[in-house]
Amino acid sequence: MLNAHAAAVDLYRREFQKTQGGQIGITNNCDWREPKTDDPEDIAAAERAVLFQLGWFSEPIFGKEGDYPEPMRKLYGDRLPKFTTEQKRLLKGSADFYGLNHYGTGWAAYDPAEPGADTAYAKVTEEGFPNAMSVWLYGSGWGFRKLLNWVARRYDNPPLFVTEGGWSLPADTAEEAVADQGRVMYYANYSAEMLKAIREDGVDVRGYFAWSLMDNYEWERGYQERFGATYTDFQYGRDENAPTNKDMQPTEGAQWRRRKDSSCWLEAVYKDNKLVSPVKGGTFQGCVGSFVFNGKFEDPQHPGCLRRITLDISGTAAVIIGGAPKTSTPECKSSEKGGEECHEVETPKSCDGKSDETWSVDVPMVSGGSIIADFSGRGGAARPGRVLGKGNR
Repeated sequence: MLNAHAAAVDLYRREFQKTQGGQIGITNNCDWREPKTDDPEDIAAAERAVLFQLGWFSEPIFGKEGDYPEPMRKLYGDRLPKFTTEQKRLLKGSADFYGLNHYGTGWAAYDPAEPGADTAYAKVTEEGFPNAMSVWLYGSGWGFRKLLNWVARRYDNPPLFVTEGGWSLPADTAEEAVADQGRVMYYANYSAEMLKAIREDGVDVRGYFAWSLMDNYEWERGYQERFGATYTDFQYGRDENAPTNKDMQPTEGAQWRRRKDSSCWLEAVYKDNKLVSPVKGGTFQGCVGSFVFNGKFEDPQHPGCLRRITLDISGTAAVIIGGAPKTSTPECKSSEKGGEECHEVETPKSCDGKSDETWSVDVPMVSGGSIIADFSGRGGAARPGRVLGKGNR
C-alpha cells in the first residue's frame, strides 16, 4: 500500500500538480494510548502502541529515513518488508499534509506475557472513559490533544487535517436520535482540546471533519450503529441478497432524515467561527421544531403563488394549501374549410391572486425540521413522488 501511495503521489506531482494546483496526502487512523501508570515500562508500552499503529504507515512518509520506525524493525525482524533505495526516495515526503482519523483513548500497560497483534506488549483497558454505542469507542478529549501533539513533535508539525472523528449512539426512532447530547458533548470536548492544541501548543491543525453527515453503513456493523449528525430512517425491510440480518435491511424509496442536535451544534460552530457552549440557551439553541413550518411561503418557481402549511396539534402531520395559475384552455376559431382550428395557450407561471386555482396536499410526516410531502398529484415525480424539506436550526 505504501509503495502504491508513493507511486501515485509521484505521478500526480510530475504530471498534474503544477497545472491543477492541488494537494495530495494520505490518512492514517489511531487511538491515543495513555500510560496506565508512571512506570517507565508502561510509558514505553504506550509509546510503542501508538508508534506501531500510527508510525507504521506514517514514518516512511513523514520520517527522516523513508523507512519503518526503528523499534518496529527491532521487534518485527524479518516480518517487516525492506524498501529499496528508490522506494525510500519516493516514500519520503510523499504527502502535502497529514491526514488523521481519530476517535478514542485507552490506557496502556506493559505485559511481557502478551505481545498482542501489534507486538507492542501493551495491554489496553478503558476503565473510567465514557463508552459509545460501539464497543471499541471510549472518548477522551485530552487524549485527542495528546495525539495531535505526538504527530506534531515526531513529524515536524506538518499541516494536519483530522479527516474523521465521531461518536456512535443507539436510536430506534427520530425522537430518540435527535436528543444526542452525548455526541454534542463529544464534539464540544474534542473541539475544545483541538483549539488548545492549536493556540497553546502550536499544532498546525487546518481542519476537522465530523463523522458522519448522516447515519450510514458502518463496516461490519452494517446499519445498526449510528454515527450520523442526521438521523436516517432506513425503513427496514427484507433483502434476500443480504448476507445476514435479511429482515433488517434498508428499503428503497421511503427513507427520510432529520437533523440531530449535534448537527445544529456543529452548524453553530461553523457559522459563528468559534467554540460555543454545548448547553442550549446561548448561541446554541438546538434544532428547530416542526412548528417552524406553520405559516405562508412563496414558491420561487411560481411568483405570487402562496402556500400555507398548517400543522395539526401534535406537530407530526400537516396540510399544504396552495394557489396555482389557472390552467389555460385552448383557443379555437372557425376554419375557412369549415370546423374549428385550435392551438394550445401556455399557462402562466405566476399567480395573479384573482383567477388562481386552489389545491391541497396532505402531509403525513413532519418531524422536527423535516417535512415530507407528495406532490405527484400536482405534477411532481410519480416516483418517489416526495419532497423532503429541512428547516434551519
